[in-house]
Amino acid sequence: MIRRPPRSTQSRSSAASDVYKRQGINAEYMGNKFKEEMKIAILLGLLVAVAVCQDGVKYAKRAESLLGRSRAEFVCNQVNNWVLFGKKDTTYQGRYMLADQYLNVGQRIPDGQRQPGDVIVGLDGAHCGMIGSDLNIIHSSSSKYAIIKIPFSSAQWTFPSGWQIRRVKGTA
Repeated sequence: MIRRPPRSTQSRSSAASDVYKRQGINAEYMGNKFKEEMKIAILLGLLVAVAVCQDGVKYAKRAESLLGRSRAEFVCNQVNNWVLFGKKDTTYQGRYMLADQYLNVGQRIPDGQRQPGDVIVGLDGAHCGMIGSDLNIIHSSSSKYAIIKIPFSSAQWTFPSGWQIRRVKGTA
């Protein structure tokens, strides 16, 4: 609680003005302590972000290693499954991982904050892909019958009903 001197106190040397002086010292100390705590929080946040980003780059590189492979070998959910979990056909948290299941796992990320290794999944649950290291989309194309990379700006053609970006912590 901030204490105020009585309004009748005019003198700067009065005991009441000492209240202000003490508050100034405390505020300066608390401000410095807050700054130090913020520096620590920012550093910890950066460490977590670096760890997430390193995993994402690893996932993106794994997905990129599949470019050119046949759709007969990997359909879209199997690309993500293999990249994130090391198996084409897998379960995660008790769910068999088809494309639509990726709408229910991980954390939703705004498009502008996508990172390599994030999952992109159509709102219709029919298609999914992986964000590559250049922030474009890697997916198993039914029209090209292969795993391809497309610009993110073409997402509306691959995911006509809209999409979500999901950050999924894999195990591979």
